[in-house]
Amino acid sequence: MAKLVALRTLDMLWVEHLENMDYLRDSVRLRAYGQQDPLVEYKNEGHKMFQNLLRMIETSIVQTLLKVSLTKEPAPPPPPVAMNVIPSGQSKKTGRNDPCPCGSGKKYKRCHGKNT
Repeated sequence: MAKLVALRTLDMLWVEHLENMDYLRDSVRLRAYGQQDPLVEYKNEGHKMFQNLLRMIETSIVQTLLKVSLTKEPAPPPPPVAMNVIPSGQSKKTGRNDPCPCGSGKKYKRCHGKNT
């Protein structure tokens, strides 16, 4: 759940950051008229915007995770285990590779037939 929230937030804020960087590139060109080096201004403003992006990612993820309330659904009951029921009057010998009659799901040789 936290990974999904982090990825979604990161994606949303990253796209917004790229759009802001595009606007910054256009606005920095105008600063050349003010006798400022556009490349230096772009680097400085871009660094500030990236630091702001990192802060926004952290706060947004934490705020979203704190707002989310997780409810744990009850686990479904395990399926009933079918026991090998032998009708009275008949005897059936359990083979080594047959399922154990106790219902554990293991082979007889790994369960109750281990000591025989």
